[in-house]
Amino acid sequence: MQSTLPPSSSAIERSGGPTDPTGDEQLRRGIIATDVSRGAAWLLTLLFLGAIYAVPLAQAYLEKSEGEESPLADLVRRPPTAENLRQLEKGIEDASYVKAWVQPRVQLLLTRLGRVGNKLAVVGHGGWLYYTPGVLHVGGPGFLEPEVLRGRAREALDAGQEPLHPDPRPAIFAFQQALAQRGIRLVVLPMPDKAGIEPGPLLGRDGRVEMAQNVDYDRFLSELRAAGVAVLDARRSVPEPRTEPLFLAQDTHYTPGYMERIAADLGQLVIGLGVLPKLAEKPVMRGVPQQASRVGDLVDMLKLPDDQSLFQAESVVVHQVQDAAGTPWEPDESADVLLLGDSFTNIFTLEGMGWGNASGLAPHLALALGRPLDVIAQNDSGAFATRQALARELKAGQDRLAGKRVVVWEFAARELSVGDWIPLDLPTPESAGAP
Repeated sequence: MQSTLPPSSSAIERSGGPTDPTGDEQLRRGIIATDVSRGAAWLLTLLFLGAIYAVPLAQAYLEKSEGEESPLADLVRRPPTAENLRQLEKGIEDASYVKAWVQPRVQLLLTRLGRVGNKLAVVGHGGWLYYTPGVLHVGGPGFLEPEVLRGRAREALDAGQEPLHPDPRPAIFAFQQALAQRGIRLVVLPMPDKAGIEPGPLLGRDGRVEMAQNVDYDRFLSELRAAGVAVLDARRSVPEPRTEPLFLAQDTHYTPGYMERIAADLGQLVIGLGVLPKLAEKPVMRGVPQQASRVGDLVDMLKLPDDQSLFQAESVVVHQVQDAAGTPWEPDESADVLLLGDSFTNIFTLEGMGWGNASGLAPHLALALGRPLDVIAQNDSGAFATRQALARELKAGQDRLAGKRVVVWEFAARELSVGDWIPLDLPTPESAGAP
């Protein structure tokens, strides 16, 4: 009979294992023996090459079939500067068919199952969405902290961008002085962020949650007032008690009701300056209720599939300001009050934003003042965009400030943490410069 006893320890050392001196020598030489059949090797090689070349080949085929020019052409058409390479990278991302198909579907799955947002939108509770820069502004470090200001300026330079002006105070004070030379009063209206006014759904708490704001916000407002700048703190327009949300659940902007309260308080502040003359004939204006409905801009920022059903359109009642004949309100360049504003001014008025027209901050400020109103408004970059537009008009010889007595400057408060507060020179009127 043949023996079935286990091999001795000396036999194991000779055939391999942790104590096999032959195996130790191979490991010391970086050799790990792997047996792969020829068929498996070919299969793995073909899969690897397919993974590497399938996407760019499919992209090239689709661009060819659609008659589109590849963004890669810029690689040889433009010098390889840092800015050009950034634009090339963005062009490749934007033109990618694979990304356009995969990203919305993956984002929808992540948002539905895990309340996962993206770099622009934060997913709160109960269907609420928040704008990421606004959340970071409210919960982040003080925007006036010297180290924060130096860090933002340094970060822009390191990225190869133009020098950044992170401190809002010099630009605001310079604007105030330029207007004062023309006998015009400046009123500043920083629009609080949704994360500060409605923090409850962001934190997942029901019931009343105290408003929040950046730690430097009150100091900033105090410094403006101390320098003689009139300021409306929109937090004081929050009703007590609250009976309805003050911001749209899926949008970065306020509700029509909160906007109208701010417009009324702003009108009282402007009238209280005592610089507006009485009008010989006050224009007749009235607010007419209308329905407006759409999904918010934060849903757009999530870049979900067009047929998504996770977020339904939100409906609100706006009050369109009309004259006695029922004509929707229009700005008037001859008015003695000028409103500079961003998307908080445009929403409910700029029809392309989808929330109605002639129903926003400007017409309701005109209604509160009982007089015509001039407007320069541009979405985004409220730190400098509207001042820049005004300066361009003045330098082009179109004196948009002629006859003005008050300029209201509205901008999103988050611009205090992320905006570029470029100092701008406004041409001095000849009468102000004369001895």
